[in-house]
Amino acid sequence: MPNTLRQNIGSVLSVTAANAIANNAYSNSADKLTIDNATNKALVADFEFACTFTAAPVAGSVALVAVDYSLDGTTAGPTPSATMRPRVIGTFTPIATTSNAATSWRMRINAVPLTEKTDYYIYNNGTAQSINLGSVLYAQCWTPGTT
Repeated sequence: MPNTLRQNIGSVLSVTAANAIANNAYSNSADKLTIDNATNKALVADFEFACTFTAAPVAGSVALVAVDYSLDGTTAGPTPSATMRPRVIGTFTPIATTSNAATSWRMRINAVPLTEKTDYYIYNNGTAQSINLGSVLYAQCWTPGTT
């Protein structure tokens, strides 16, 4: 049986946030990461979020959410808000617990299935802390292959 390999498609994509993300809020539309998969046709992407909180969170989590474009890829969906919930991709790990003392770290979500064109946002889910501006959302698109 052949070995499954990871074939990276393109270079690492990233967006550096120019805005802070308040507790229980989504990242700003200016800070979204758009993956236009119409050309490279990758099947999945690994996401990494590097951030610093105003103080060490001891509860809550940070989530990756998505808003797809229209089927023809020309019209963006609405910006996430308290009244417009996006599609939840998953929760970044690690997750802070009651003994956490770290204010900054890198978190990951791996092998997220991709659609044709999608905007990705961050949701600061109940951490009771703001995420400082300058956080970076990274994505590496890839497709499994065989030897």
